[in-house]
Amino acid sequence: MTLVDSVEAGRLTISELIDALAKDKNYTASRWYQRYRAFTTLLQQTSTFAEPATDGLVKQLWYERDNGIASIRQGVPSLAEYQQSLPLLRELTERIRQQPDEETYQYVGNALQQAKENGLLKRMYWSLRNRVFAAFSPENYTSTVDENAFNKAAEFLNQHFHLGLVLTGNWLQKNYELKQAIHAQSPDTDPYYVNMAIWHLYELLRERDNEQKQEKVASTTSITRSEPIENKIILHSPTNVIFFGPPGTGKTFRLQQKMKEYTSHAVPADRDAWLDSRLESLNWMQVITLVLLDLGKRAKVRQIIEHMWFQRKALLNGRNGNLSNTAWAALQSYTVPESLTVDYKNRREPAVFNKTDNSEWFLVDSQLEQVEDLVELYAELKRGPKSAEAIQRFAVVTFHQSYGYEEFIEGIRARSDESGNISYPIEPGIFMRLCQRANADPGHRYAIFIDEINRGNISKIFGELISLIEVDKRAGMPNAMSLQLAYSGDHFSVPGNVDIIGAMNTADRSLALMDTALRRRFDFVEMMPDLSLLSEAKVKGIELESLLEKLNSRIEALYDREHTLGHAFFMPVKNALDAGDEEAAFKQLKIAFQKKIIPLLQEYFFDDWNKIRLVLADNQKQDDNLQFVIEKTDDLDTLFGNNHGLRRHDQQSTAYELKDFDQEIWNIPQAYRSIYQPQQTPLDEQAVNHG
Repeated sequence: MTLVDSVEAGRLTISELIDALAKDKNYTASRWYQRYRAFTTLLQQTSTFAEPATDGLVKQLWYERDNGIASIRQGVPSLAEYQQSLPLLRELTERIRQQPDEETYQYVGNALQQAKENGLLKRMYWSLRNRVFAAFSPENYTSTVDENAFNKAAEFLNQHFHLGLVLTGNWLQKNYELKQAIHAQSPDTDPYYVNMAIWHLYELLRERDNEQKQEKVASTTSITRSEPIENKIILHSPTNVIFFGPPGTGKTFRLQQKMKEYTSHAVPADRDAWLDSRLESLNWMQVITLVLLDLGKRAKVRQIIEHMWFQRKALLNGRNGNLSNTAWAALQSYTVPESLTVDYKNRREPAVFNKTDNSEWFLVDSQLEQVEDLVELYAELKRGPKSAEAIQRFAVVTFHQSYGYEEFIEGIRARSDESGNISYPIEPGIFMRLCQRANADPGHRYAIFIDEINRGNISKIFGELISLIEVDKRAGMPNAMSLQLAYSGDHFSVPGNVDIIGAMNTADRSLALMDTALRRRFDFVEMMPDLSLLSEAKVKGIELESLLEKLNSRIEALYDREHTLGHAFFMPVKNALDAGDEEAAFKQLKIAFQKKIIPLLQEYFFDDWNKIRLVLADNQKQDDNLQFVIEKTDDLDTLFGNNHGLRRHDQQSTAYELKDFDQEIWNIPQAYRSIYQPQQTPLDEQAVNHG
């Protein structure tokens, strides 16, 4: 019985519920609890927020996505918004410190609304306002700053613990009402525990709601097409999503993190999935060899096709008929030439089978050296999965211009044996093989990860299956569809437990230019540079956050936002700083500029070095020694003499030169600082040596 069930059954008091959540999540030792208390204590010890000296705390309150109170992923201002609103935010923070009540709450809301109308802010940040009040008064306000999430948890508590709450009004009023009611029933409970428990209760309620929705879908959905799985389990609605953004914004990293959701360690219940991962790439000859090894090297066809491994391979291939014919064809094709009982002309290598007079097939011992890899695989299958062995329920592919339907879905492959005989079997592509595994393992979710999805010809790659990947057209979904495949003629539908997750670089191709059919069938998640990840990171006086913000502001003005630079370029610098090695961090910064940023700028601006100079602020640097790209001018008359016919006389020729990577400029911290503070010159000896 879950905690939610126990509450609904009347088995827990509100104190017992909070204690159970605290024990389950180990609140006292949790990083959230420690950061939560430390930050609120620091705020309470600060006497004023009206002066620039406390801007670091103001930034944590109003700009950082995760400040220890609550995490707000999409509801914080940009760095530019924050910086231009800083005087107002100082004032609002000081007001909240002095009087975190309803009157101040209304005042702050009106002030933020006015800031939006004046252009200081682009939108209203309601959850952010709630978080600041929660930070200054944890005794009165919870850390569940999303009002919908708070309402769900509060209504549940009110109903099952008979708190008598009205729960009308704004977020602040409802928070205060709930906290007072809980305190009346559980006066000795740590207020931080209460706040954390309310959030975790909301997560439990949300999880239960999702499960109930899935059960409803499973119970109301009938599978009309004939499939080898009797009871289809769809754990949640299929996901079609593409992460898009400029280079270096963590798209590939996001895919790698998502892959962990489709990876598990082997347990007895996962043995079928582990077996599938070994069998899915094998052909019928290889599977039959494994089966015969397991049956003492000899068996009749009926015994072969009834073997678990043969049945599992049939399930993977979506086969449930004519299995005897399949087995006979493979056995005869790979029979040794000297066989006296098999009259079959089109024999292939490796020939390892033979047949007795009473139709019992066996492995020829002298030929087993040709299939040593299968003998080793047989030993692995008999051992079974190791307890810590990872089972990966995903496939990874990168699209490119020549990638096609044959590689992705199915196609004809030319295959030759050791004798030089060529055959042209129809073989499944990477997506088809994944779908076969998913069909055979409906209790788990599978995914295909497609990097550079915008580089491929979508119509060419997906072919007729473009309609089948729609969420409601999947097998087991309300509008399930199946189609006949072009090569094999088999009927196929995309399983409901397969997710399609892609990534695309907007610097290569704008989202607006994406294939229309693909855009209609996918959700798109934008990933832009996250400056907050570089907050407070400073190497030799170079503020990484300010550096990246200024570079991107100039790129956006000269080009567009789809070609900005991602935070990932500077993450090795930050990682070295976190490890306490500033010299290594500065070296990583040089590498980022020389191997990533400069080449990207060349690509973006088609070697227009004047624009590259503008991005690097070289045109604003008073000291030539701080310029990465120098401008050289020559008088045309001096270059070519009189009567050169090149425009008017007395004009100058302008050229640009990127300083060599082994020159001292790349070792001067002030050169990098001058990108975002170009007026802080001239260069002095201290700047050269110490930054």
